[in-house]
Amino acid sequence: MSKHISPYEVYAKCILEALYGGRYGTLLLRDRPDLQTADGASGIEVTSVNGEIFERLVTEIAMSKPYQAPSDRVLDLCAKCGIEYHLWQTFVIHPLPAAGFTEPFRKKLQKLNAGYAFLGRYDLFLYSDRHTLADYEMEPLLEALCDENRAPISYHYVYIDADRKLACFDLAHGSFEVQSTRGLREKLMTGIFTGK
Repeated sequence: MSKHISPYEVYAKCILEALYGGRYGTLLLRDRPDLQTADGASGIEVTSVNGEIFERLVTEIAMSKPYQAPSDRVLDLCAKCGIEYHLWQTFVIHPLPAAGFTEPFRKKLQKLNAGYAFLGRYDLFLYSDRHTLADYEMEPLLEALCDENRAPISYHYVYIDADRKLACFDLAHGSFEVQSTRGLREKLMTGIFTGK
């Protein structure tokens, strides 16, 4: 088992077991890729697409006292993330378009082909608090992912968790489906971070 398990890996494990249990059964936390089926038939790499600076901002906000004016560090991280702060309101996060998933997909595909455990099938789970998944974005995103997925070892399923939805792109068959995670996501994240 990996020594550095992220909450996103645990969350991906829980949500995939809940929504796609028939496909995976019980997933094991491993490394390269992060999640693997017990029989070794498939594995899933998990990554947050929020970006390192955004993750630092979330951590800084979580560590600060409630109702406290933001520190210069928080304001600096907000500016770097394109997040506006006004004295009369909280942070305003402008959503990023779904096309922003293409570059992280490309990077993960390159890493996949640089050497992972040998498995029958590879899948990818991308997580974001910043991107949209509007209906009109789905077909172009599917096409972009299929176009990028040209490598000796490629991904079969790509899961994108954003905008209170989980989109499953079946790149082998050029199709997708979207399921709402409203309620489920909050329940799983609360359990992961509180240990319940």
